[in-house]
Amino acid sequence: MERLFTYWTKHCPALGADSRSFVIDRSNVKQYAKKQVIKLEAERFPFFCIVLSGLAAGYRRNSDGKPILCELMLPMDYFTGTQHPFTPRLREAEYEAIENTTLLLVPIAEARDAQRRFPAFAELLHVMKQRKINFFELLIALGTETSCYARYCTYMDRFGQRAPQLPDKPQWQLLRMGRSTYYRMKSRYLRDRSRN
Repeated sequence: MERLFTYWTKHCPALGADSRSFVIDRSNVKQYAKKQVIKLEAERFPFFCIVLSGLAAGYRRNSDGKPILCELMLPMDYFTGTQHPFTPRLREAEYEAIENTTLLLVPIAEARDAQRRFPAFAELLHVMKQRKINFFELLIALGTETSCYARYCTYMDRFGQRAPQLPDKPQWQLLRMGRSTYYRMKSRYLRDRSRN
C-alpha cells in the first residue's frame, strides 16, 4: 500500500493523514495468483479496485461469445466491479490477474464518500481516470487502423513506454492479432526503428 501513497503524493503533495487513514481503515488488500479470476462476468463485485502490483485484464464477450480484452490495468490503474465508480449497477465484464497481482479493494460506497470528503482522494481519482481515458483513446486509435503493422506502430507510439512492462499475450490480444502476427509485426517494427 505504501507504493500507492508514494504515487498519490507525487500527484497530490498535500496528501493529508485523514485521506491516508481513510484508505487504510476502509479498504482491503487482496492477492491474486497468475490467471486467477478476480470477478466473473455476472458476479456482483461492488469495489473500486486499484492495482498495487501485477497486471489485471478485463474481458467482455463479443457476439460469438468469445472473450475480448477491453481493459488492461498496470500498477496504479483502477477498475470497478460496477459500471462506473458512482453506481451499484453490475458491470458485465470478467477480470483476471494476468500475473501475480495485488489489489486494493475499496467498497464503491466508501470510494464515493471519500471523493466527496477528501480533496486528495478526488484528485487521485482524477489522475487515475485520465490514465483510463488515455487507454480508451488508444483502443479507439487501434480500432481505426486496418493493417496489423499500422496498428502495432500506433500502439508503440502511444503506449511504447508501458509496453515493455507487459507480457506478450495481453499485447497481441489488445492489438487484435494472433501470436505469430504479433511477433512478425514486432520484429518488423524493431527492424524499421533500427534503420532510422
